[in-house]
Amino acid sequence: MNAAPNPDGAPAAGGPATPRWLRASLWRQLLMPLVGLWVASALVATGAAYWFAGRTTNQSFDRLLADDAHALAAQLRWHDGAARFEASRETADLLVFDSLLRSHYTVRTDAGRTLVGNLALPLPLPELAGPFNQPVFFNQAAEGGLMLRAVALHVRPSVADEPVWVVVAESKTKRQQVTNEIALAIFLPAGLAGFVIIPLLYYGIRRGLAPTRHISALVVQHGENDLSPLSVDEVPEELRGLVQHTNALLSRLKASVEEQRRFVADAAHQLQTPMAGIRLLVGDMRRTQRADPSQPMDAEVLAQLDEVAARGARMVRQLLAYARAEEESVIEDQVFDAAAVTGQTVQRWQAAAAAAGKALLAPAEPPGQPGGHALRGSPTLLGEVISNLIDNALRYGGARVTVQLLARGARLHIRVCDDGPTLDAATRERMLLPFWRGQHGQTEGSGLGLSIAQRVIQRMGGRITVDAGPQGRGTCVDLDLPLSQLHT
Repeated sequence: MNAAPNPDGAPAAGGPATPRWLRASLWRQLLMPLVGLWVASALVATGAAYWFAGRTTNQSFDRLLADDAHALAAQLRWHDGAARFEASRETADLLVFDSLLRSHYTVRTDAGRTLVGNLALPLPLPELAGPFNQPVFFNQAAEGGLMLRAVALHVRPSVADEPVWVVVAESKTKRQQVTNEIALAIFLPAGLAGFVIIPLLYYGIRRGLAPTRHISALVVQHGENDLSPLSVDEVPEELRGLVQHTNALLSRLKASVEEQRRFVADAAHQLQTPMAGIRLLVGDMRRTQRADPSQPMDAEVLAQLDEVAARGARMVRQLLAYARAEEESVIEDQVFDAAAVTGQTVQRWQAAAAAAGKALLAPAEPPGQPGGHALRGSPTLLGEVISNLIDNALRYGGARVTVQLLARGARLHIRVCDDGPTLDAATRERMLLPFWRGQHGQTEGSGLGLSIAQRVIQRMGGRITVDAGPQGRGTCVDLDLPLSQLHT
């Protein structure tokens, strides 16, 4: 498994390190591959051109050598089958004259009789020798380590005539000189072109990335409190999708910020009531103490103060749970058996139900194989959600509370139903709003229980609905969650 990168772009321990110069900026990541591609292409192109030019040069010089050999062969004559060279030595020198380097030649019979020549040149190897009057090219090392390029022409006008070898050779130095001149003519323009092309690539990429800097400037100009969408009028097509996704993110962030502001305002408003009650009771106690310091504390006032303080502490815990529900659901993410969590939660509330004089019916043993009711998420938070639903049902419902567990296809339904008063549709819809409390006359609730449950269930990929109970009596809260695979 590859290590995840750190936020600053550096890899985690054990991961491959990315060179800092490569990840420094986007234009470098674009420029370096383009420059590398251009350099590689230039090397391949110039290398191929150099090879083809050298090949063409060698072929041209070979043709000139063959022409010299044919010129010398044209001076041969045969009398009674014996070969002789008609021209003089000076004429033979002129026939193979080269202004750059001296050419070497020899004309001799198969029997080894030399007719003319300025250097004793060897004949080609037998496996290289071809038919008569066909030039054969080969390389030959001369004295001093000098490499010669030679051509041999085997001449025989008729079967009765004596065969003659005409061999002409020249140093390969001039070929190398011509090849070097061609190389200079190829590589010099290519090198000069690099001084023009690379800066053009550099400035072209920077100019092409200018819209990204413009978008970055727009984001900076927005500031911390400006979450309005970015303008897409002058954005290139390649970046339009990025800006649109950024605008969607800003829109969601704006909605989240507004929700948090409303939440803080509602929380402050809800906390005013217990805080005002505490101050009022404390004020009464202080006035009583000032009037008669020897008088003991009023037990009724202390009980009221304890009740108000407990209600305030409960609301603070609910506020913290609401704020941390999403974070904790991410931290504790596992596959677990929902049937076991539901059964354990119902078992914990049996004593409270008996104390309230109500019946809490546990879900029947679910059919199927173990693990057939597996969910992914936080078992702790799901248990808290079910506990909250049972608590509400015991507080505000009738004498009978039922917890059901039912798998339908790829979904799991956990239903908590009571047989209390029937609620209208508008009331059932408002029950999921933060800080909403019904007209039941009980003030110990905070109105956050169902909101916390909804947040947890949504993080687990499910949804929560509030419906009327069976036959239109009571209320049922349904947790609809996607099933997962239980790993053993």
